[in-house]
Amino acid sequence: MKDNWSLFWQILRFKRGPEDAPHSPSLLINLIVLDLLLNAVGQSMNREASDTAMIVTVPLIAVTVELVALHLLMAFKSVSQRFVATATVIMGCDVILTLISLPVLLVSLSVPPKSSLMMVLGILQMVLLGWSLGFRAFVYHRTLNIGLVQANMLTFTLFLLTMTFTVQAFPELLAKAQAQAAAAQQTNKTE
Repeated sequence: MKDNWSLFWQILRFKRGPEDAPHSPSLLINLIVLDLLLNAVGQSMNREASDTAMIVTVPLIAVTVELVALHLLMAFKSVSQRFVATATVIMGCDVILTLISLPVLLVSLSVPPKSSLMMVLGILQMVLLGWSLGFRAFVYHRTLNIGLVQANMLTFTLFLLTMTFTVQAFPELLAKAQAQAAAAQQTNKTE
């Protein structure tokens, strides 16, 4: 297992590709479960997560959208035989990024919302999101034999698709985000 974690870390640093991953359905299932559990823990730390349904459903939507879309795209490109290895890489790397982001989320719980440290933590979260999208684009580029620009557009599209499904499942998230944006805009006008 240590070799797999080392491989995932190297892929996150763009040193190796998804073609180096093992074809192990049992490893994939274990990583999916671990990824869902870690993301549920992260979701439970989120100030916006109001109920258990949201804590469980949001990670489930993200994993489902990504794996279904990946499967469909790989079938379209006639590279379905790579699905298990590619999905293993995506889930394994996502586990590592989630483990990196959990301390940031934990610290953000103890920081007042308007402090300058909260801005730094927000920037760190954006960097982690960018890294997550970047490594996925790299994996899609290598797996689907598409250009990096196409892979980045695909990654961003899947991210937006995941957000769309999440907002459809929990419309109160959009209402809260709009209220927060309006409050921030009002605060900026008064200053």
